[in-house]
Amino acid sequence: MKQAISEATTLTHDLAEERRIRRALVESSVQLNSTFNLPELLRAIIAAAAELLGAEAASLLLYDEGTQELTFEVATGDAENRIKTMRMPADTGVAGWVLKNKKPAIVDEAQTDSRFSDAIDRSLGFATRSLLAVPLSVRDRMIGVIEMINKKAETGFTERDLDVATAFAAQAAVAIDNAHLYKKLADTVVESRMSYRL
Repeated sequence: MKQAISEATTLTHDLAEERRIRRALVESSVQLNSTFNLPELLRAIIAAAAELLGAEAASLLLYDEGTQELTFEVATGDAENRIKTMRMPADTGVAGWVLKNKKPAIVDEAQTDSRFSDAIDRSLGFATRSLLAVPLSVRDRMIGVIEMINKKAETGFTERDLDVATAFAAQAAVAIDNAHLYKKLADTVVESRMSYRL
């Protein structure tokens, strides 16, 4: 009898969590598609990612094709303002591995993973224990990586978290691409009007 109650409790909890995730994905989709302001969009993406995955911190890195670097655009937590100026070679760390291989990664013990680079941790005075990194891609073109750092739950990041993060990253990548396209269009319109006046 106790086992049946325990199983029922677990199923109820799992169902509630599934509903929360689905609701959060729908809400984030609406929010991400409601703005073309890139800085505002990136902040919304990273806040939603950290909350959705139950991470202590999260960061969003965009790929700069010109310099072959990943640039830290936004982050949550105490490092938010300091991390914005940081860049790293696009083949460095777990984020670099994810970008290069176009595949997500779960790292349970960051300090012992050969892909992990502690350079950012050292400069920020932060300790990455575990992380989940997913690629941002649009039409088979890599545009960046989202990293969720240190799962709050003792379970660490799970395969279910990976599925959720991948679905979320697909939405985020399209929203980022749309914001870039909108900015290019707006810049073209402004240039056109300026040249017409001249």
